[in-house]
Amino acid sequence: MRLFVQLVCIAIFPVFVGCSETGEGFKEPISMDKVPPEILKVAQDKYPDLVFDVAFTETEDGVAVYELKGKAKSGKMREVEVTADGKILE
Repeated sequence: MRLFVQLVCIAIFPVFVGCSETGEGFKEPISMDKVPPEILKVAQDKYPDLVFDVAFTETEDGVAVYELKGKAKSGKMREVEVTADGKILE
C-alpha cells in the first residue's frame, strides 16, 4: 500500500507543477529580427556601446516586456528590459 501511494504521488506531481505555471514571468527566446525596431532603439539609446545579440519576451505584472542582452567592447555583458510601450525597467 505504501508503495502504491508513493507511485501515485510521483505520477501526479508533474500535473500539479504544470498547473501552477501561469505564464507570468516565463521568458520566451526570440530572434533579434523579431524585436520591434522601436524597442531596439530604446535599448540602444540607453546602452549605445552594446551589441545586442539575445532577446526574450515575457509578461511581468500583465505587461509585455522585451529583455535584450548584449556585450560591450570591454567584454562586459549587460541586459535591459523594455516594455512594449518603450519604457525601460530597472
